[in-house]
Amino acid sequence: MKVKGINLMRKIMVTGANGFIGSHICEAFIKAGFSVRAFVRESSDLTNIKSLDMQTVYGDLDNIASLKDAVSGMDIVIHSAGLTKAIDSEEFDRVNIGGTENILEAIESACPGIERFIQISSAAASGPSDSQRSVNEDYPPKPLTAYGRSKLGGEKKVLSFKNKIPVTILRPSAVYGPRDKEMLSFFKAIKFGLKPTFGKGECYSSFSYVKDIAGAAVRASETETLSGSVYFVAENRYYSFSEAGDIISEELGSRAIHIHVPVSMIVFAGRISALIAKFRNKPSIFTVDKAVEISQKYWILDSSKLEKDLSYSCPTPFRDGVRETVEWYRRHKWL
Repeated sequence: MKVKGINLMRKIMVTGANGFIGSHICEAFIKAGFSVRAFVRESSDLTNIKSLDMQTVYGDLDNIASLKDAVSGMDIVIHSAGLTKAIDSEEFDRVNIGGTENILEAIESACPGIERFIQISSAAASGPSDSQRSVNEDYPPKPLTAYGRSKLGGEKKVLSFKNKIPVTILRPSAVYGPRDKEMLSFFKAIKFGLKPTFGKGECYSSFSYVKDIAGAAVRASETETLSGSVYFVAENRYYSFSEAGDIISEELGSRAIHIHVPVSMIVFAGRISALIAKFRNKPSIFTVDKAVEISQKYWILDSSKLEKDLSYSCPTPFRDGVRETVEWYRRHKWL
């Protein structure tokens, strides 16, 4: 394992530190006065974190030795690394379940006195809600996709260590913000005049602004909570896809028309995308599973437990988050 950088004060390690969510978590902890260690692979693109004042260590979730070296001496570990796209379910499981188990075992062996382990999971682990009535963390998980099942599997590994290591699980919903490539296609469609809605009639979703997720991680690291606690992290109101599209359109200053894409068409497009990905042996974010997820009528979360236990509620309204995201996309010529 290669190491470069400096040591400062209270120490935190972030896996997947170079990623969309991970890079924002690093920024938030640096701002909060922590000494941050970024755990990344040798092949990682470090564009998102190259200007940050923190230590960088190289390793892999498959390499227990590198994990033990990386977690040694840490006060907090934030596990943000994981796959959001893969060729098959086995690949999802290897990283999102196996990689999570590996880092927990490394902590148990090399850093048994750790203050807290925080897992960045996903609402995909719980699955959609059945109606416009929001679901809370006690809702029985019903993941729809291979990704969601792997994230739930990762959560189960975390919970299996709750009596050995203080652990917390954060579950954001539809995540958006600066540096995000997944929601970028939705912004681009609206810029070019199309506001898509999916599935059977209007769909509704809770949204999670990436900087609010980072803020929740900081708060979770500073708050004594019951080991094994799970928290949804999202703005405390939900939006219809039509309303979300209108807000993005207004912030882009673009005129766009609503188009409705039926489930059959989304699934067909997902199949074609998956076939191309398999032929190229390169995973695509848009698959049949993703088509199934976005065509669900309700993804509505109750984040009141986060506010109750951590005294934290996501402070960024969707419009403000979209405005910041659009400004970032434009500044970096993504739009």
